[in-house]
Amino acid sequence: MNLEAQVQAYADRLGRPIIVFDVEFTVIAFSVHDGDVDHARLAIILAHRGSSRARESIKEYRVGHADGPVLIPAIEGGQTRLVAPIRHDGHLVGYVSSTLPDGHPAAEDDDVLRAGREQLGVILAAMALGHRQDEDRALRLLSGLFEGEAEQRARAADELLTSGLLSPAPHYTAISIAAPPGAATSAATLRLMLDRALASIPVFPTLRAVGAVVDGEAVLAVPYEIDAERLTALLAQPAFSILRAGIGGAHAPLAAAHRSLREARIAQRAVVVDVARSSVAHWADLGLDRVLLQLPLEDLALTDLPEAVQRILAAQSGPDLAHTLEAYLDCGCDAQRTAQELHVHRSTLYYRLDRIRAIADVDLADGGVRRELHTALRVATLASLR
Repeated sequence: MNLEAQVQAYADRLGRPIIVFDVEFTVIAFSVHDGDVDHARLAIILAHRGSSRARESIKEYRVGHADGPVLIPAIEGGQTRLVAPIRHDGHLVGYVSSTLPDGHPAAEDDDVLRAGREQLGVILAAMALGHRQDEDRALRLLSGLFEGEAEQRARAADELLTSGLLSPAPHYTAISIAAPPGAATSAATLRLMLDRALASIPVFPTLRAVGAVVDGEAVLAVPYEIDAERLTALLAQPAFSILRAGIGGAHAPLAAAHRSLREARIAQRAVVVDVARSSVAHWADLGLDRVLLQLPLEDLALTDLPEAVQRILAAQSGPDLAHTLEAYLDCGCDAQRTAQELHVHRSTLYYRLDRIRAIADVDLADGGVRRELHTALRVATLASLR
């Protein structure tokens, strides 16, 4: 009997709809039902994961250590639930949960339900083994695709496509997701983020993406296009708020996807060093930063910048003057537009520009000077020198 049939048979025997979770509280399957909608159940199904409140209560009532169903009282206006552990060869592999209607007997179990959980245990254990094998295979092939020599990349690309781990497409895009240097995050958090991203960010859900967690970094190869807004929304969730992501450019054939990952890592660095950016950066939007982010920014000192910029940053009002100068250069040296951007009167802007000319000893009408100042200020920002 397959998983769906086994789940439905268990629910029919129980007389109520059920949800089956794995040990990580990911929704594996659920039964159909004809009665009134249980909104909490519907929310869990749509999220593909048990709520934090449900996970905490299952742990609090030690369901994983029980021999049979455990009654979990209603919490904060919710419904009473009956949750039973699912095991295989004595090892916990998941849970089966159902809502208990008001006035219903507190607990129920029989030989048929116990046998049903045993069969579910066999199926979940097999699925977990298959999932681990797919993870190991994806890690091996992505390591070859992204880090190998030309021949290794070609072989890995061919196996990814022929095995069905990755869908064929006109081009491929790589993503790098990691915590900033010095920030701690667990492999489990990265793995969960990877699973959510693989399920939600391809623009065409029918196309299969592939990913792996390698040395504290989640790397993905996505066929065709990426929904960057969904990726940003994922990273906005509290569980993933520490993570930052970079999206590379589109490359073809698949064996050339290592170029996209290089770009993605540079874009990910942009998010880390430039606090003005959101949690996701795209290679296509980096502009000159594509080059600047490849500098050894962590090794740069103030004395590495042009002397004119050093003098501006060293002045007592240096941060304000640098901000004014950068805004002026960003606006193409249009004084009216710059004053509007800075929300100051034009006379105030002219006063600040005169101060900049005097301190830096530069001619702001000189195009070469403008280029030097603009680039140096950007480097100072990326290197955290201002």
